[in-house]
Amino acid sequence: MFLKPEPIQFDEIYQNFETYLKDIYENYDKPYSYNEIYKLVYKIIIAKMDMNHEEPEKPFKIQFSERITMFLDNCTNEICKNITKEKDIIKAYSDQWNLYLMSSQISDKVCNYYNRTLHYQNYSNFKPKLVKTFFVLSLEKWKENVIFSLKNNYNNILIKQILENIDNERNNGTPTNENIKSVIESLVKVVVKTDKIEGEIVYGHTQQLYEDEFETPYLENIKKYYKKESESLINSISIEEYISRALTRIDEEVQRSRYLCRPSSYQKVIDMCKEQLIIEYKQKLLDKFESLLCNKQYEDCTNMYKLLSIVKDGINSLALIYEDYITKYGFNECKKLGNIKLKDSKTYVDTLIEVHKKFREITKNVFNSNPEFYAAVDKSLSKVINTPTSGKISHSPEILAKYCDFLLKKSPKVTMNEDEIESKLDNVIILFKYLDDKDIFQKFYSKILAKRLIYGTSISEELEENMINKLKLSCGVEYTNKLQRMFTDINVCKDINYNFKEYLNSKNSKQTVDSNILVLTSGSWPLSNSNITFQIPVELEYNINQFTEFYQKEHNGRKLTWLYQLSKADVRLYTESKRYELNMTLYQVAILLLFNNGDSFTINEIVNQTQLPLNEVSRFLKTFIDLNLLEAPNTDSLDTVVTFNKNFTNKRTKIKIGMAADNNQESEITRQAVDNDRKLFLQAVIVRIMKSKKQLQHTLLIKEVIEQSKSRFVPYIPAIKQAIEQLIDKQYIERVNNDFYAYIA
Repeated sequence: MFLKPEPIQFDEIYQNFETYLKDIYENYDKPYSYNEIYKLVYKIIIAKMDMNHEEPEKPFKIQFSERITMFLDNCTNEICKNITKEKDIIKAYSDQWNLYLMSSQISDKVCNYYNRTLHYQNYSNFKPKLVKTFFVLSLEKWKENVIFSLKNNYNNILIKQILENIDNERNNGTPTNENIKSVIESLVKVVVKTDKIEGEIVYGHTQQLYEDEFETPYLENIKKYYKKESESLINSISIEEYISRALTRIDEEVQRSRYLCRPSSYQKVIDMCKEQLIIEYKQKLLDKFESLLCNKQYEDCTNMYKLLSIVKDGINSLALIYEDYITKYGFNECKKLGNIKLKDSKTYVDTLIEVHKKFREITKNVFNSNPEFYAAVDKSLSKVINTPTSGKISHSPEILAKYCDFLLKKSPKVTMNEDEIESKLDNVIILFKYLDDKDIFQKFYSKILAKRLIYGTSISEELEENMINKLKLSCGVEYTNKLQRMFTDINVCKDINYNFKEYLNSKNSKQTVDSNILVLTSGSWPLSNSNITFQIPVELEYNINQFTEFYQKEHNGRKLTWLYQLSKADVRLYTESKRYELNMTLYQVAILLLFNNGDSFTINEIVNQTQLPLNEVSRFLKTFIDLNLLEAPNTDSLDTVVTFNKNFTNKRTKIKIGMAADNNQESEITRQAVDNDRKLFLQAVIVRIMKSKKQLQHTLLIKEVIEQSKSRFVPYIPAIKQAIEQLIDKQYIERVNNDFYAYIA
C-alpha cells in the first residue's frame, strides 16, 4: 500500500474508524472489509500536519492513541456494569472476556501499521502517554476497568463467587465449572509484555496478577476448608477411613489444580493439602501403621504409604516402623522354634527364608518396591540373624554351615534333586549376606566340608563347587581360596594313589590291606594333630611304611604327618551264621583286631597294646558294648575283662559304628580358632593401613579398621585397641602422642 501523505480531517476519518471498531466489539463474527479499516488507520498515521496553526497541533498518532484509549475505557466500563447485573458473575465474566479478547485480537490486526510505528517514532514536543499496541492497551483496560473494578468497587465478587463455587464442588462432588478456567486464564492473559523480533511484535505473559488475585486467595481457601474438614474427620472416623478420604481429597485437588491453575501452582496446592490433611496428624497416622501390618490390612498399608510418601520424612518414618515390626516378627518366629535351631538347622533356615520371602513380597506388592522398605527388610533380617537369642553369641553362622552340610552330604533324609538343592543353597547365600561374622561361617563350613571330602560323602562335586562360587561372588576370592585348594588336593590324591599302586607293582609288592590315602596340604585344611597316643595295628604298618617310602622319593624334603583320628575303615566280621561289614574309626579297628588273637582281654591289656589313653579306650569300648559285639560289666576299671560275643547277631549286615561327637566342645574349639585368626587379621589390617598412611589419628585408624574388616566380621573396639598395643610392642608402629600413631618402616 503506497499512499502519499496529505492533510486530512482527523475527526471525520476517526469517527468512521470507530464505527467499525464498535461493530467488531459487538459482533466480531460479522463480515467486514478489514482492508478498508486498515486503510483508515494507515491514512491517519501517515497524514501531514497543518503547520499554519499558531499553536503546534498534536500529531495524529497521539490523537489516535488518546481516542482509542477513550474508546476502550468506555467499552470496558460498560462491560463491567453488564457483568454485575448478572446473577452468575463467573459465566457473565467468561462470556464477556471471550468476546472482548477475540475482538481485541481482530482490532489489533487492523491497527497493525499503528502498532509498528510505536517503536521508532518520536516527537519532541508531544510525548504520547501510552506508547502501547492496541492489543496491549485493550488488555490493560480490561485489567483496570473490569478485574480491578470488580475487586475494589464490587467487594471482589468474582473471586468470592469462584471460591464459593469450588467449595460447592468439594461438598457435592460436582464437576469443575469450566467458566472458572476461562476467568483464571484471563488473569494471565491480561498482563502482557511485548518484544519486537524481526519487525514483528511478539506478546508474552507474566503471572503476577494471577498469583495475587487468584492463587493467594485460592491457597488460603484450601487451608481454611481442609483445616476444618480434617479436624472434624480425625475425631469421627477410623484412621483407615481418614487415610482413604485424605487420598481422595488430595487427588481431587490435584486434578482441580491441573485443570484450573498454572503449573507453578501445582506444588503449592499439594503442599497446602499436605499441611492440613497429613502433617498436622502425621504422628496419629504413624501410630496406627504397625497395627495395620499386624492385622494384615495391606490395602490400608498401601494407602498410608501413598499418603505419607508425599510428605517430608514420611517414607523414612514408615520404613523405621516397618523395620521394627519385621525385627519383632523375626525374633518371635525364632522363639517358636525353642532350642530346636541348634539341633535342626533346616527348620531354622527355612523359617528365616520364609520371613525374608514374606516381607520382600509385601514390600513389592504393598509398598511399590520402595528401596527404603527393601533396606528395612535387610536391616531387620540382619538384626534377627546376628542377635543372640540365648547366651552371648549368635549361632547363626554355625547353623548355616550345618544346613549346607545337610544339603550337600549324602543322606537318606535328603530326597531333593540337584535343582532343588541348588535353590536351597541360593537361600543360604541370601541369609549369608546378612551375617556379620562371615569368618565364623567360613571356619565351620571349611571343617564340615573337610569331612565331606575326606570321607567322600558329598552328594555332588558340581554342587560343592557351585556353593564355593556363590561364596566367592559374595566375599571375594580370598574368602574361598582355602576351600578351593581343598578340592585341588582331593583331585591330586587320585593320582597319588594310582602312582602308589604302580610303585608297589614295580616292586612286585602288594598292600596288606586295600587303602586309599589322602595327602592334604596342611595350610589349606582345618585339621590339627591329635594329642592321643596310638600304636598302629601291625596289619597296617606295612602299608604305611611303603607309602612313606614312595612319597619321600616322589617329594624329597616333605614331611608326612599321619592323622589317625580322621581315618576310617571297613572291617568284615565273620560269625557262624552271617558275615557283617562294619564301618568304624581306626582307633576302634585297633581294639577290635585284638580279638583275632583271643576271645577276651582286660582293659589294661587293651590300653597297653593300642597305647590309647584309658578314657579313650573306655569310650570306644562302650560303642561295641552298646552294639552287643563285646561284653563287659563296666569300662572304668583296668582289671575289667572284655569278652567277644560269639553269638552276636544284627538285622543289618552293614553297620556303621559311629562315635558321638561332642558338638559343644567342637564349636568352642572352632570359635577359639576364629578368635585367634581375628587377632592376626586385625594386626595385618592395621599394619596395611599404617604403611599406606604413615601417620594416623587414633579415631580415624579405628574407623578404617572397622571399614576394612566388616566384609569378614564386625570387630569390637577393645579388640582393635589390643591389636594396636601388640603392634606397638612388636615395633611395627609407634605412638607419636596420645592421639596419633606412626608407621615404623
